[in-house]
Amino acid sequence: MAALLADVLFGHGFTVRMAADVAQARREIDAFDPDMLLLDVSLGEGPTGIHLAHAMRLSRPDIAILVFTRHTDMSSAATDGLALPPGVGILRKHLVSDETYLIEAMETVLREQSTLVEEDKRADDVFAFLGVNGSRALRLLAEGYDNDEIARRCGVSRKTVERWIEQIYRDLGINTKGTLNPRVAAARRFFFAVGVPGTEE
Repeated sequence: MAALLADVLFGHGFTVRMAADVAQARREIDAFDPDMLLLDVSLGEGPTGIHLAHAMRLSRPDIAILVFTRHTDMSSAATDGLALPPGVGILRKHLVSDETYLIEAMETVLREQSTLVEEDKRADDVFAFLGVNGSRALRLLAEGYDNDEIARRCGVSRKTVERWIEQIYRDLGINTKGTLNPRVAAARRFFFAVGVPGTEE
């Protein structure tokens, strides 16, 4: 499949590198600096394509990701209890040979990724006073993630995330004893300033 895809993409003017597993993929990413990753969920022994997608969302959020799967939705494509991260496109594996479908799917994910990167930059600019950790935690909170998931995505403990969020409330002047849930109040501040994550203005 990798060779078939490479031939198709070369024919459409893309520069392509192939990797057989996650370790090789990481080396190619560092050396090649791609705009997009095309991943199969199954990569043999070791980490899966979903593991790599999560790692790239943390370390290289600028790279668009498209995952091949036999499933019809993200939740069904989960493996080891780990679902695909937000912003990752799904490509139905049995349609990979359809060049039009493949190229259109890639163009769609690249457009959406550009929007996500712009939203990240806007959030960083608007909420720079919260610091890098506070700005990122606020975005994840606004996207609906609980403290455990924010901790996992940021590679820190739940207690650390709780401290970040308490500081966010203080910095945003949110009354944690008021009638409005403080998480909702913080999310509303984010949406008002930046917009709803993953949507175009």
